[in-house]
Amino acid sequence: MLVALATMSAAVAFVSIIAGTIKITRDSTYETIAFRIAAGKLSELRTLGYAALPAEGAFSDPALTSLPQGTASTSIADWNAATKRVSAGVSWAGADGASRVVSLTTLVTESGGL
Repeated sequence: MLVALATMSAAVAFVSIIAGTIKITRDSTYETIAFRIAAGKLSELRTLGYAALPAEGAFSDPALTSLPQGTASTSIADWNAATKRVSAGVSWAGADGASRVVSLTTLVTESGGL
């Protein structure tokens, strides 16, 4: 009886560990995708240059379909007279249902991106 109880307890612990590992791995994969989306958008905006920066707002990316409830947006604000602060944010629903967000920021100057 004790051997069976110990075996059952070990099996339950093993399954719990595996289930937790799967959730963590999934969240890590989603985070990596979100970082790639945000970094790609910032790279695109730096390439456009200071004078051609678009209005802030939502943007689309094919990789957003890989994220559950994935959305992405940019924010552009004046840093000083010759520099703008540009942010790209990506949000999605994590494995536990809670909202997750990745945000990257850069500066773009009149003479080029930083």
